[in-house]
Amino acid sequence: MDYTIYRSTIPENQLLRIEEAKELYRRAFDNQLYYAVRDPDELVKLIKHAWQWDKNAMPYYYDLLLWHDEYDENGKKEGKMSFTEFMKKYRDQLVDNTSKPLVEPVVFKDRKMLSYLWDKFADLKYPKFAFQKGWRFSPCESDNNEKYIPCSNEQLEESIKYFNYAMEGGYHCYEDLTARMLFQQGYHYKDKEFKKISKLTEYRKSLTPEDLKLAIDYAEIMAEHSSIIGILRVTEAFLYGLGREQDPVKAYAWSRLNDYAKQKIIEIDNNLAWDYYQLPPVWEYNKEIQTRLEQILTPAQKQAAQNELAELKTKIIVWDYNEWKEQIDDFHPKP
Repeated sequence: MDYTIYRSTIPENQLLRIEEAKELYRRAFDNQLYYAVRDPDELVKLIKHAWQWDKNAMPYYYDLLLWHDEYDENGKKEGKMSFTEFMKKYRDQLVDNTSKPLVEPVVFKDRKMLSYLWDKFADLKYPKFAFQKGWRFSPCESDNNEKYIPCSNEQLEESIKYFNYAMEGGYHCYEDLTARMLFQQGYHYKDKEFKKISKLTEYRKSLTPEDLKLAIDYAEIMAEHSSIIGILRVTEAFLYGLGREQDPVKAYAWSRLNDYAKQKIIEIDNNLAWDYYQLPPVWEYNKEIQTRLEQILTPAQKQAAQNELAELKTKIIVWDYNEWKEQIDDFHPKP
């Protein structure tokens, strides 16, 4: 078996983006109902990319191979074109840009190569695979009470490394990344039921001041895209002087921004935009912060916070955080 990872022979500007490869596979093959070829021309395109080491196309060709027999059987039952039938009919169209016949890479001959390749692709910073690998290390297991058990620093640092690779490749994985940077359990909540949120004061003691500031920078990016968790983290940062200069006026303004976002949820009637079922402990904690600040701020400071709040409202870029979180920025895939 040749374990070499080869550079794609397809020009970089013609390589498939992550979502583009996913949509191409969806158009080419039905792997939900009939398990058969939908569009032969699109499947030709997908296989051409996979056989020429287009990394984002390769997982979908592996998917075809892994379920090959089932695809063939279901295709016959429904009178659809099976994968085997497709290969017999369209094999001569699997050529490169110079019309030279393509050869299936040897890596597809052995299913054991799949996990090896995905692992190495992640190490080479291909974002799709790095994002998947980031989940391998955290969050850690939970106990019988469904509370997350603390991860080791080594696990968290590995997870952080791969999420950073993914982020550099266009993923908006700031929430997952900041959770692992900030908290020993690698999650913003202490339990799977989202009943108790971790507080910023419980941040990992091994975290450097520089990385603490960076985590809050990322939280602010989340906040600008209407993340309730992001807004809360910036509120705490100003309240406690963690990752930001301590400033109770700004902390109060950010806490009020969370109230404004809560009203926005009701106004636009889109609870799915924020995973609303996770938010009750955030509202409760935010109210605690507000009550504390209202007791110490002067009327002049409260007015200054109102002015700050008016400015913060203008900085919200989108009001559907989950939609933005799932997006992947455009980028040129690496050969």
